Amino acid sequence: MSTVNAFTPFGQTYLVSTSDVQIKTQNNTYAVSYRIVNLTSGTVYLGFKPADPLGGSISVGTVSVPTAGSPVDSIGFLSGSIEVVSLPPNVWLKADTANSLLVTPGVGI
Repeated sequence: MSTVNAFTPFGQTYLVSTSDVQIKTQNNTYAVSYRIVNLTSGTVYLGFKPADPLGGSISVGTVSVPTAGSPVDSIGFLSGSIEVVSLPPNVWLKADTANSLLVTPGVGI
């Protein structure tokens, strides 16, 4: 039987905008979940790339909306939504809208 745990933060909350930002924890434990809050009145797309194993900077690139036949590395978040998603540890993020998402690393749902 599995246990469902509430979300437990592992670090500070980051404001994700249109520049690359790496989301890190503060307790030397890798986050496997990220709590994401859409601050806007519209859908925001979040681009992501895994961390460089050697600690180098990563460019997420252009964040775009997926279209039929053209998948992209982005996830859409509806207006005012609060979601918990699983992404790689120390992930690099970038939004398609300025000052749009609050992201907190941690574990749980």
